[in-house]
Amino acid sequence: MARELKLENMEHLLVIVPHQDDEILLGGGLIYELLKQNKRVTVTVVTNGDCDCADYTKGRKRLRETLAGLLALGLPAENVVFLGYADTGMAREESFLTALYNAGDGDKVFPSPVSSVTYGLEEKKDFHYQCFGQHGIYSRNTLMEDLRELFRRLRPDTVVTTHHSDLHGDHEALFYFVRDVLKELKEEMSPRLFVGMVHSSEGDDTWPLRGTPVYTCPKGLDQGELDWDKRQILPLREELRGGLREGNLKYEALKKYETALEPEAIDYLMSFVKDEEIFWEIFI
Repeated sequence: MARELKLENMEHLLVIVPHQDDEILLGGGLIYELLKQNKRVTVTVVTNGDCDCADYTKGRKRLRETLAGLLALGLPAENVVFLGYADTGMAREESFLTALYNAGDGDKVFPSPVSSVTYGLEEKKDFHYQCFGQHGIYSRNTLMEDLRELFRRLRPDTVVTTHHSDLHGDHEALFYFVRDVLKELKEEMSPRLFVGMVHSSEGDDTWPLRGTPVYTCPKGLDQGELDWDKRQILPLREELRGGLREGNLKYEALKKYETALEPEAIDYLMSFVKDEEIFWEIFI
């Protein structure tokens, strides 16, 4: 049966997500809770969310929205990492991270309409640049190198990311990247790995169910690793409960992501403002 998520041994949480706002949808309440307990939290965003754009404007705007949204929960900019990769579409055949993961040649470069190398903000460079003094090429091997370096530098004891049954190609592929790197580094570290769901098998039009304080089981959910009865539930603090109201900190954080809050997406994104968050532990 479902049980409450235990936080006692979470001293350093790394939330690693594909796109801006995924970190709030999946774990805004968990981030806030651990910060209130004076625990260490790092959020890493892999892509710049620059889909359907031909220059840096959208990506950099979304990066700044991420900093604002996380700051609303109390997480400062120095605890946010931008890997700086491209966002080219949701479907697997359009997904940038899926193309990288499936590349037969790990050094093959996959340029996007915006760039062929990682980028961040002028005032906050991408992780590869910070580590190596130059931007990283858009290849499978570069992303793997960045993830290895990220884990080695941070050494988190807990990791939260997306799952491979998520309908967004980037979300699926990121899970595989994270899993593979953690397998490689198993002799060096063994953080607990948790996943959440953003784009379920039921579809964004109906899940998460709108206007409810708790999550319902999405139709067609993978009952292997994501057995609904094995989910772990985090009840949120009072300041993140009560739905879409002024003063709800998760709601206030999501409002900072103005680029994502397009008319057709608002109801979906705001349906993650519930009185709980849910996670599954994955063993690798």
